[in-house]
Amino acid sequence: MSTEMLKDALDFDLIADVFVSESISASPAELHGQLCGYLASGVTLPLEDWLTMVAEFCDIESWKEDASRAAIVELYTATLTLFQNGEYALVPCISDEDAELCERGVTLSQWAHGFLAGYGLSGQKKELNDEIKQVLRDFANISAMQADMRSLESNNDNETDLTELVEYVRLSAMMLYSEHHQVNPNVDHTKQNSLH
Repeated sequence: MSTEMLKDALDFDLIADVFVSESISASPAELHGQLCGYLASGVTLPLEDWLTMVAEFCDIESWKEDASRAAIVELYTATLTLFQNGEYALVPCISDEDAELCERGVTLSQWAHGFLAGYGLSGQKKELNDEIKQVLRDFANISAMQADMRSLESNNDNETDLTELVEYVRLSAMMLYSEHHQVNPNVDHTKQNSLH
């Protein structure tokens, strides 16, 4: 599957639509952040465990629609493949350029919050080096900025700052992942996981 197709599976609006059809009030950005944080901590996350985590996170018993489950499976497989293929192409599942700047900022904060939660949930107890500690501190600061992000005005300076912040988060998440995992350019998890 091409990198662009993999990135399409991480589209915020796609996951937001799943949440609407399933009557889920949680944040799609936070859910994806949690997945990325868990994976980046160095722990393996089998698909079934991920689906259990999603059900708990979203407070649902089961999926109303098969298409919803399929989209959540694709979110997982695309994220894992993008982490592992070494292209540094992973993108956080946050509101895109069409959304208001404040909404993009809020979803970035939610994603960072989810990342920290996932990293913590993984139970990874390894000694963290200074670089990783700094990234986690930065993510905590970004996570704490939700109120500030809500009042973010649309202007070129704020646009530039937010773009740089998104890029920092994106690259930091992949750096953390590559600290714990071997990168394998030939991996495509979308071919290995059945949707049933």
